[in-house]
Formats: sequence, C-alpha cells, structure tokens
Amino acid sequence: MFQAQTKVLLLEDDPTISIFYSGILRKNGMDVTSFAGIKVALEYLNANSFLSEDIIITDLQLPDGRALEFVKQVRKINKKVPIFVITSTDDPKTIIEVMKENVQEYIIKPAIPEDILAKIEYHLSKKEVEYQNTIFEKEKIISLEKLLDWYSYKNQRLQNGENETQDLHKNLFHVLRASLSQGAGFGILVQIIDIIKGMEKTPEGNYILQKEILDILEENSNYSKKILDMFTEIEDVIFDRVPIEITTPKQILQDLSTIKKDMSELLLLKNQSFVMGEFDPKHLESHSIQWNGKYFHKVFYELLLNAMRFSKASSKIYSMFLSSKEGFRISIINSLGDGDQLQDGIPNEYADLIFEPFFRLNKNIYEKYGSLDFGIGLSFVRETIQKFGGTISVFNILDHTVGNKDPKIEFRIFLPYHSSEK
Repeated sequence: MFQAQTKVLLLEDDPTISIFYSGILRKNGMDVTSFAGIKVALEYLNANSFLSEDIIITDLQLPDGRALEFVKQVRKINKKVPIFVITSTDDPKTIIEVMKENVQEYIIKPAIPEDILAKIEYHLSKKEVEYQNTIFEKEKIISLEKLLDWYSYKNQRLQNGENETQDLHKNLFHVLRASLSQGAGFGILVQIIDIIKGMEKTPEGNYILQKEILDILEENSNYSKKILDMFTEIEDVIFDRVPIEITTPKQILQDLSTIKKDMSELLLLKNQSFVMGEFDPKHLESHSIQWNGKYFHKVFYELLLNAMRFSKASSKIYSMFLSSKEGFRISIINSLGDGDQLQDGIPNEYADLIFEPFFRLNKNIYEKYGSLDFGIGLSFVRETIQKFGGTISVFNILDHTVGNKDPKIEFRIFLPYHSSEK
C-alpha cells in the first residue's frame, strides 16, 4: 500500500479506462484526481501551483489536443514531477518526441496494473532523494532514436517467428552506417571536405591545404579506420568467422597481465591501478575453455577501458576469479567516477540495454582514451562471449569496507569448461 498523501493526477478521456486506473490507484492508498481534457487539467494545476501532485499519468490523444503540449506546459513550471504516458501509440518517432520532454515512463496499452504500481513506487522512491532529471536522462534520449529502429526490427521479427540470430544482427549494420554519419570519424571527414572546397585555390585550380586541416583529416581518418576495424570484428563474430581455440584459465590470467602492461599509460591518465586477484594454481591447468586469443584480448581491453573511463581518479580496478565444476568466472570491478551521473550504479532497467548497440550512459570522452564512443564496444564484448558459449552480466555493488558506502560496478563473465570435461 502507498501512503495516503500520495497524489496522482490522471488525464484520460475514456471513462471506462479512467475508472479502471483510478480504482487500482485508490485501492493502493493513493489520492486520485481525474480529468478528461487538457484545459481543465492545466487549470487545476495552475490553481495548485503545480506543486501538489506526486505523479502525473496521461493518455497521449485527448479530445482537446495532444498530451505532449500538456507535458510541455507542466515542464515549464515543474521539472521534477514524474510523468507517465500510457497510450496505444507505438510509433518510434512519437515515442522519441514524447521522451525528449523528460517523460519518465512511456507505457503502451494494455497497461498491466502491477507494472504501473511498481513504476510509481520506483519514481516516488527517487523523489525522496530529491528526484530530478539529470544529464544522464538526456543522454539516454541521444541513443534512443537509434535503439528504437533496432528494437522495432528485432521485435517484429520475433513476433513473426523469424528469430534467426544472424538475420536479426544484420540490421545492426544498417543502424551502424547511419550512426557513422555523425560525430567524430566519418561525420567530421564529410564536413572537412566541404571546408576544403571553400578554401583558396592555386592558379592551376588546386586547393591550398592548411596544415591544421591536414592534421584534422589524419586524426579522423585514423578514427574512422578504428570504427571499420571494429565493424569487421563484430561481423566476423556474428557470422562465425572466428576460429575456436582451446585454452586454460592460466592463459586467460596471462593475457590479463599482458593487457595490464599494454594499458599502463592509460591508467596514468587518472592515476588508477589495476589489481588482479589470486587464483588457486591447481585450477590453472586442470580445465580447458573454448576461446580465441585475439578476440578475448579485445574483450578484456574493452572492459578495462570502460572501467577506467568511468571510475574515479586514484581508484583501483579489480579483477577477481572463481572456478566451479561448470566453468570459470572473471569479474571486472570498478568504482564510480567523481560526480558520476549514475550515482548508485546502473539502473536495473538499463542492465541489459548497455550491451545493445549504440546505447551510452555517459558523454563522449574519446579525446582522452581513444575509444570509439559509438556504443558498440560492449556489444562486441557480449557477442564474442556468447559465441563461445559464455555469458556476461552487470551488477551494482555497495562496498562498505571504507566506512561510507562506495558504489561499484561489476562486469561478470562466465566461460563454461569444454564440454568433454563436464
């Protein structure tokens, strides 16, 4: 049950649906004020200074206009109140348009009562710690446009029973090509070509290319090559072009030690250190694992690079290991950065999304680390691990060993032992 003082404004023109939602909310102890039109709802909110409601729930299409305009009016006065849009409209462009107005939930009908109540409880708990929209929420929208194309295609194929993995992943490359037209790399190269066309020419009609422009061209050409290399590697993984090798946990630990040396200069950027845990020697040679040295080297490199970028200065990044009768587990653990927008870790609703192509939780920081920042690094990691029969998951950890709680992120890889040994 929710507290009686929890106030909900409900904007829904269908009387049956309005009564249904109101009944559910009131049954759970909430105070519900219902309206069927935008004008009267705004008049009510203005009379109450936009401050009395804890949650606003609205349909998208209403008799006197679109609820999007209602949302915009609310956001001019109150930036914090959580807004839910419940609608039958599943058009990606509409979803993007609505979410850009800092809507917390976009729920497609039919809405499940338990889901609505769970979402209300979540957002009320966030409000108790001065719930507010952050840059992190806006960064989510940047990736949303690309993700919706991917998910619409993926879900359509699954609904039609056309769930061939390779076919599904082919759409990834269509989205990638669209992404390459923006940001560093190809996007900058296209802009520079336009700049060169406007430059001074010699009498023979040749362009006089300034050194600064040449430097920018070279830098972005190198960046574009990195993107194409990653693109090729993901394609090779998806289409089973990566040869399978047999190795042992000992080789994995040796590879991690090598990567630690390779990344020593990057660790110095924020005075960080990489600490590897101990492992019982008797397990190092007694089991074998399927893998590919080149690709798993890149997997660990991407995970450690991710940890360095998003952890605080002078912090330690840990790797820990565990062997069971089924397989070998590797954990990469890092603290959150100073002033990190994630605060207590990765929200549960994004735990799977971060492995999807083009989803980023933070802003671009390519200039320091040479990373691609197209949101495909973790996609490469997951695809590679899964192709070798493994799994990867992300967890939030609260470390209390230092007195105050210290939020950390754990990426946990599980690699099964070779089937002949089980």
